[in-house]
Amino acid sequence: MTKARQLTISNPSIGGSGYLTLAAMQADAAIHGGYHAVIHQCRGLAQAGGPLCLDVVIREHEIEGAVSHFVDYVNGFDMSEAWRGISSAKDFRESFPRGLTVIADFYVELPILVTASRKGPGYLSREEFLQKFKDLIKKGYDLRVVAYNFSKHTLSTILKGAFSFGVITADLAIRQDDRFITLSKEAAIEGINQNVPPAKEKQASEKRLKLNRDVFERGYAAREQYPDSRDQRIILI
Repeated sequence: MTKARQLTISNPSIGGSGYLTLAAMQADAAIHGGYHAVIHQCRGLAQAGGPLCLDVVIREHEIEGAVSHFVDYVNGFDMSEAWRGISSAKDFRESFPRGLTVIADFYVELPILVTASRKGPGYLSREEFLQKFKDLIKKGYDLRVVAYNFSKHTLSTILKGAFSFGVITADLAIRQDDRFITLSKEAAIEGINQNVPPAKEKQASEKRLKLNRDVFERGYAAREQYPDSRDQRIILI
């Protein structure tokens, strides 16, 4: 008997209401595509600029209660938060039984509180985070990393949600892995349409919607057009 396809996207980040909007986009895209979805919210210290996490659970069947969801994609808005999404798991294979794909910006968020030492405060660089991911792959863990450089698109940070959603949607389509639920571009755009906060004026609202859709398309194209091998584990777009 074929196992039901599944998909859980974990969104660990630093911030606040923008990530709630992104999770709603992902969930509504799934519902528009004919699936069931719930959002597990762990807001943490969001209003103080601290860490939070929003998990979007997507299934082919109705979801009841606080299900054990097993993450498939970690959508880290920067390298440090992407790593937090992995390192917080006590057991990699138990937490990510279908393997894990990390989608992350090259950017490294400076922590609010850095533990001091005699050498002074310190934090990991982009290259050091990438090496941590590579070390896990060398150990035999089923891990993939798709990292993008959002800064080269000269867009405001609030639009990173639409961009990363485009990357995830394209990555699922490229993989064609029957373990995972895939989201069509049409469903994803409908999720965006339903959740972009409206402006006071109709014309401004329409402009805001179009911008988010265009940024989603940029993220989708960035992943779709990358000429990589399907077996490649570290993808830099």
